[in-house]
Amino acid sequence: MFSFGSLKLIQPFGGWFHTQLITSGIGDFAFPFGVGNEIITGLILLGALIFQNKLAKRRFFLFIILGSVLVVFTMITATYVHLQPNVPANVLPLGIKPPFIPLSVLFLALANVYSTLKLLKLRGN
Repeated sequence: MFSFGSLKLIQPFGGWFHTQLITSGIGDFAFPFGVGNEIITGLILLGALIFQNKLAKRRFFLFIILGSVLVVFTMITATYVHLQPNVPANVLPLGIKPPFIPLSVLFLALANVYSTLKLLKLRGN
């Protein structure tokens, strides 16, 4: 997530993202929110991974859940963008118009939330 958010700050990725936002009807004003969300989500997940030995297990699990929920919302938005007929395929990741990538990542993030909640419940923390 951090990498994809950061890539949107340079060309041609930033231009592609602008085109996605404008042609999907979301609007160009969402650019800083989209980039910021991806960078912050990536930092939350990377921070949890890097500092997992220093964090209490409960806090580690909560960071993973928070990051994964943010990924879910990002992928819902990405799926919406992919399904908009005015968004050209050449500005989407790998040029793939059907939302295979965002739906796959959405499923993985939901599975991560579910399994992390299950682990949290099993540990009784």
